[in-house]
Amino acid sequence: MNFDFYTYFFSSTYRILIVVFAFIAVIQLIYYWAIFSRLAFKKIKSHTPVNHPVSVVVCARNEYQNLKDFLPEILEQDYPCFEVILINDDSDDETEFLTRDLLNKYSNFRVVNINRSITFIKGKKIALSVGIKESKYNHLLLTDADCRPSSKNWIQLMQQGFVNKNEIVLGYGRYESQKGLLNLFVRYDTIYTAMQYLSLALAKHPYMGVGRNLSYTKELFEEQKGFTSHYTIPYGDDDLFINRATKKYHATPVYCSEAHTVSIAPKTWGAWFRQKKRHLDTGKHYRFASKFVLGTFSASALFFYLLLFAIIPFLILNFNILDIIIVSSLFLLRLISQVTIFSNICKKLNEKRLIWSVPILDLIFTILYPLWSFSNLIFIKNRWK
Repeated sequence: MNFDFYTYFFSSTYRILIVVFAFIAVIQLIYYWAIFSRLAFKKIKSHTPVNHPVSVVVCARNEYQNLKDFLPEILEQDYPCFEVILINDDSDDETEFLTRDLLNKYSNFRVVNINRSITFIKGKKIALSVGIKESKYNHLLLTDADCRPSSKNWIQLMQQGFVNKNEIVLGYGRYESQKGLLNLFVRYDTIYTAMQYLSLALAKHPYMGVGRNLSYTKELFEEQKGFTSHYTIPYGDDDLFINRATKKYHATPVYCSEAHTVSIAPKTWGAWFRQKKRHLDTGKHYRFASKFVLGTFSASALFFYLLLFAIIPFLILNFNILDIIIVSSLFLLRLISQVTIFSNICKKLNEKRLIWSVPILDLIFTILYPLWSFSNLIFIKNRWK
């Protein structure tokens, strides 16, 4: 009797695991082919050049060297009418001396200084709000002090995203390719995130943008009453704002390589972990629809591997050829789909060196994301700089 019971339990558990594994694999395939393939196989269209005036807003706190290296590349963009506004957020380095020189050299450059001792809200949001309020033009282009445009056509190409009375343009901010495991992890995570938010924007479900390369109108900012809906959260000036705004408006992704911004990746594991924890903590404030779509994808990826590892011992003990074929086929189908789509996205976003690492890093990050999310339930320090 006991033998029959254990045999029945073993067989039932085994079958349930295979059925659930197949169901999870199908969910993953739907995401890759119904959503992420939109970015992977989307042809880059050429648009008619635009010439509406643009205000480029850059916030900085103690970023002297980055501003020295990258601001001239922004100020010398090939675009007919634009201004660059630097919000100097109470820097105590040599930023003031650098801005004096740039003001003498560039007529389209303006500086707004913020004294932290007289502001009741700390962080980037207050600095960015001041910069947007001071802007002369309706079309805004936002980036960070540690970013440089990948070409002189950056402004032009990002502004071409304003089609069909669109109010938001989502750009891509990549990190420079350097040696080392940390740099590999940072760049993989960046393109993995871009695969999701750019693809979902193409699927008419935009949910976030990145402050390193983001454009929207001043009218939209004022209509949304700035960052007031989430002003108590010291970050989220990009993704939370876009997540709220796109409830009413669609967003156009611009991903051609000349429209990218380029940054230096975090130099230490601790700095990157803090950055990731902030991003994941912000995600809990997204609209329910966005959390459901992203959560379903992340959870199905995690359960795909957990179920696979759980099934393998059963396959070894049972050694049923048909079951081995079914499980192996589902695993290979997902792997081939993932590599094919991710490889095309890597090529499109000028991240070709990442292609070989997809299978290994997918497993690593599928495990890391839940760990980061869990750690945020215990402790997170909220700050910009």
